[in-house]
This record gives sequence, structure tokens and C-alpha cells, in this order.
Amino acid sequence: MVTLAKLTDESYRLELNYKNSQPAELTKLVAAKNDKAAFQLIVQSDIHYSVSITRGEWFSDFAKQFVGKANDKHERIRVDIKAPFDAKLHHVGFVPDDDEILKTDIILNQDVIEQYANMPSVVWAEVNVPEDAKPGNYEVEVFIYLSNYCEAEKLVQSFKVPLTVYDYQLANSKDWNFYLDLWQHNCNLARKSDVILWSDEHFEVIRNYAKSLADLGQKSISILVSEVPWAGQYCYKDCIYRGNLFEYSYIPITKKKDGTFVYDYSIMQKCIDTYTAEGICGDIEVFGLVNIWKLKGIHEAPLCEEYPENIILRYYDESDGLMKYVTELEVIKDYIRSLEQYFIKTGQIDRVRIAADEPGDVERYRASLEMLKELAPSFKGDCAINHANFIGEFGDMIDVFVPYLRCTLKEYDTLMKYKKEDPSKRFLWYICCGRYTHPNSFICSLPIESRIIGLMTAYLKLDGFARWSYTIWSDDPRKDVRHSAFEAGDTLFVYPATNGRPLLSLRYKNLQRGIADFELLKAYREKMGDEKADALIKSLLRFESIQDYFSPTGKGMKSDVNELFATAWEDYNNYKEEMLKAISK
Repeated sequence: MVTLAKLTDESYRLELNYKNSQPAELTKLVAAKNDKAAFQLIVQSDIHYSVSITRGEWFSDFAKQFVGKANDKHERIRVDIKAPFDAKLHHVGFVPDDDEILKTDIILNQDVIEQYANMPSVVWAEVNVPEDAKPGNYEVEVFIYLSNYCEAEKLVQSFKVPLTVYDYQLANSKDWNFYLDLWQHNCNLARKSDVILWSDEHFEVIRNYAKSLADLGQKSISILVSEVPWAGQYCYKDCIYRGNLFEYSYIPITKKKDGTFVYDYSIMQKCIDTYTAEGICGDIEVFGLVNIWKLKGIHEAPLCEEYPENIILRYYDESDGLMKYVTELEVIKDYIRSLEQYFIKTGQIDRVRIAADEPGDVERYRASLEMLKELAPSFKGDCAINHANFIGEFGDMIDVFVPYLRCTLKEYDTLMKYKKEDPSKRFLWYICCGRYTHPNSFICSLPIESRIIGLMTAYLKLDGFARWSYTIWSDDPRKDVRHSAFEAGDTLFVYPATNGRPLLSLRYKNLQRGIADFELLKAYREKMGDEKADALIKSLLRFESIQDYFSPTGKGMKSDVNELFATAWEDYNNYKEEMLKAISK
């Protein structure tokens, strides 16, 4: 029968190993109006069992493995929730980390899961507090029922959790001040949904994922205007884990019989419109004009020697019906000019940013920007920077600075100088590729590190956060998210369901919570002043200053997240409650 049932917080990650940390006991929940309150339930049985989160019938073929054997029963556990507002339950699935240990991350949509004896299962519970909720004290109840086939259920355990709703209305995510920029990879959506690229079915899938991004407060739209600008992240070199990571241009090109080139912007515009319709109305980030990665081992020589980037533009030649590649500089220039004019004529030019991903050659990047300035002077620069010297080199040529955390810390004074001199510039930060940088959002990271992203952004006084990945998937990401070149989880925040919709993750939910914290802190700062707001932030920090956080020696930053931040969920729940108490009416 049920041998273990515990309630714990939304930031707990269950690991199937003998050294797994014990979940902290959940004592209370706090929420604003138009907010969410979430927690997890861990269930375990000493015989083989199923867990249902609905009232539907369930007979298991899983039990056939044990019929006629010792301990051959198969228990049916049902979890139910009673809350003052709309509440949902979801199972949480496991994925293997790089250390081969299975860890919880995927928030599933199925109503029943099956489990072996003595193996724990996790249920995610989320209460949606509406904007017209009456402030006050409430109670959330969780019930665990047990039955065997054709037997009436019996209640075997129940929990009560206090929920306090404060008189402050959290803004809708599309109106959040936090500037979130998670890059989109729409070609991967088509591959994993078994739909034809840029078909109506594909755009329906894109819309589903755009909505999940909008629920996080996403601001930017990723657009690709040349072929494979990231060289597929060199996925073709990974001999251990499979995964097609190539992304293709959104703009079909045709060479007419008279020799002129025609550029079809309809697919690109449909992408922009699809994301914008879901409330993602910030920058249009254009990838594929600068800092294009070489196709190492496939085709390293540039198709056009005179252009500073190894740009790949594929076109259809009407004269002979063949697909070909642009090799002439004048055609590339014509393409760039045409692209700028399209954005000008459609009234979108103020949103456009020409994005670069981690350029490594100062002079090459400068040459690319200078050529763009000559051809399309309305274009503005956006750069993800992993070489700190680029920050000082391109202060007058970049409008959106997105340095890696180590670079942010190293050149922090320079960034603040730019911010003061030109408030129109935007300053984000990012982390990826390297488990010794905290906070991070790998499977090996504590889920609360994703929440800390909001706190860290506020501490650094930056505008928001970026990440290169949202849906970069391995061959079968529901079973394995590992890549040879990346930490498990580095490439995704959501998983693909079979219905063309995303399955969210613990990391997604904690990031969403952290961004909501950022919004509450902004309101708290406006009411209580900078001194109290800064003190509240520092109560969760384990370092004294930027200089203390960053060390020029060794790995550059401390390798233990517990040396840098408070990591107990209860500390962050208290932090949230303190803000809500101050800003409530």
C-alpha cells in the first residue's frame, strides 16, 4: 500500500538515487491576484501501482508482469485537489541527466502513470488565483485515495495547506516589464510535430508554442534570413546523441528568367504576425546576416569571398528549374537592401534588430556591421557577447547588449556607463554551456536557479534575460535530452507533446515565478524606495558585491550555487510575501 506521501514546494526536483535530498515540508502558500500558487506531491507504494489525477476508470496492462507472482497486486492510487479557485493536477516525468540519474522535469498531460514498487511518483498541483479574487486566507486540500480493481476507493491520506491571497493584482504576462528573449527555432517545431515546414499545420504548432512563450512574458521574435546560420550547432558531429538542429531561412528566393531576384517575405511575416498575435510585441531579431557559423567539415569556404560572412542564400532558378546558391556580392547586397526596405514599408523597422550570436573576431564583426550600415542604415545591432572585450569595442554600434554572465560581471561598469549615457539601449544577460556558472537552468541545476534569474536581473539592474534555446530538441526529447556538446537541459525549456503543443517543465515554471518576482519587486521599489528594495534583494544573496561574485582566476565564478544565493524555496516564498504585504492595498 501507499508507503510515502509528502507535499513539497514547486522548486523541488526528485532524483532517483540513494543520495536524493529530502523534500522540505510545505507550510504555506502566498499569492497575488491574477497569480498562481503551486506545489508538488510525492507518492510511493511498496507494490506496483498506478496514479490517476482524474475520476476516470483505469485498468492496467502493466499489472500483467506481476500476475501469479509473489506480491502480485497492483494498487490504484487517485489524487484529488480541493481549492477555492481553479486548480489543476499534472504528473511530472523523469529524464536522464548527464550523470545517468533520472530526474523530474517534464510536466505531463496524461491522466495516469504506472510505476514499479518502491519507485516514487510526482504530481504537480497549481492553483490559479483570478484577478477578481477576494483577498484573505484560504485552504487547499489534497486527498489520496486507494483501491483495487472493482473495489470502492478508500481515503488513505489528506493534506491541508493554507493559502493567503493579498490585495495586489499581478499584471498579465504580456505587460510585464522584464524583457525576456528566448530564441525560437521554428524548423524544429515542424520536425517534432510531423508537419510540413511552413504549412498551415506548422503555423498552428508555432501558435501553440508562441502562447507558452507569451505566458512567460516573452518579448522578442526570432527570424532567420539565411540558411543554417548556427551550422546546426554542429549536430552532425555528435556520434553519441542524435538530434537534427539545423534551422533554415524564412525567405524563399527566386531568380526570374530575366535574371532578377525576387524575395518572398510572406512566410517571415506570417511568423512575425503569429507571435505578435499572442502578445509578443518586442524586437524582431534577425539572424543570418552577421556572425554566421562555418559548416565545419561540410562546406567551410565562403560562397562569396567579398562578403565578410559565410552567408548561405539558396534560390530557385526559373530558367532551368534548379535550386542554387548565391555567390555574387551584388545579389547579397540587393537582398539586404530589399529586406530593409520591406521592414520600412511595412512599418516594422523600429522593431528590427540584426542579431549576432557570440562573435569571436572583432575586426570581422566590425566589417560586417559597417557593411550593413552602408547597405541598410536603418538596421540596429543586437549582440550576444561571450568575449568581454566586445563590450568596450562596440558601444556605439550595438543597441542591444546581451553579454554572458561572466562578461557582464567583468565589464559591469562599462555596461552601466552605456546605460546611463543612452537609456534607449537595452541590456540583458545570459547563461549557457557550463555547469559551474550559476544561476543556470540545466537538469543538473536546482530548479530554483531558474527562479533566481529574476532576482539576479534585478540585482544587476539590467532589463532582462536571454537564452539561446527554447525548443532545441534531441531525437526523442521525451526520453533523453542529452547532447555531447551541451549540458542536459541546456537546449530546451519545454518538451514536444504529440498534439503539437508544448509540455512545460519545472524549469519553465520556476523561471515564470522568478519573472513574476521581478515584477513584484519593481512595485515594491516604487513604494518602499531603493534602499529597502536593495536590502530585500541582498537578503537572498550570499555575496557582498559584483567584485565578490566574480573572480578573475579559475572558473571565473564560484562553483557552488549555495555559496552565491539562498536556495531554500521557503526563503523565496517569504521574500514574495514581504513584497506582497508592502504593496497590497
